[in-house]
Amino acid sequence: MVRLLWWAVHGASAVLLLVAVGGDGRPAVAVGGVLLAALYAAGPVFGSGLSRTGERIWLATLTCAWAGLAALSPPFAWLAFPLFFAFLYVLPLWAATFGVTVLACAAGAAASWHAGAVSAPLVAGPAAGAALAALVWAGPVTGSRSRSRARGRPAPPPGA
Repeated sequence: MVRLLWWAVHGASAVLLLVAVGGDGRPAVAVGGVLLAALYAAGPVFGSGLSRTGERIWLATLTCAWAGLAALSPPFAWLAFPLFFAFLYVLPLWAATFGVTVLACAAGAAASWHAGAVSAPLVAGPAAGAALAALVWAGPVTGSRSRSRARGRPAPPPGA
């Protein structure tokens, strides 16, 4: 179940990145999108070899890159959804909850800024996505990691 969730998150990320890169005609934004994709992909590829500090540096770099692109192009605001899961995976629950909340607010603000006005769907969309990510995370992923710890084994890495 956890493996399926991770494949779904990565697949959604790829689709959202393709839409964001293809939706903006500026070459600089397209290059930024490709770099964001490479940075995002580096997490799962090298994640098992990174220390906690390394994972947090990756997450901070990824978040800053996302914020810059979300400020430049409207479709990138919606890439906050896969970042919610990255926050939940990398950070302790209290920090992840705070980070996901801030990220949802930033995504809603970026979408509203690009639209020229605040509207309920632009604010509620990221908030609903954050809530959904937290609920999905609280079920199979947290349970899987807790069961692994209870048996004295490390939790399996995502995609394993």
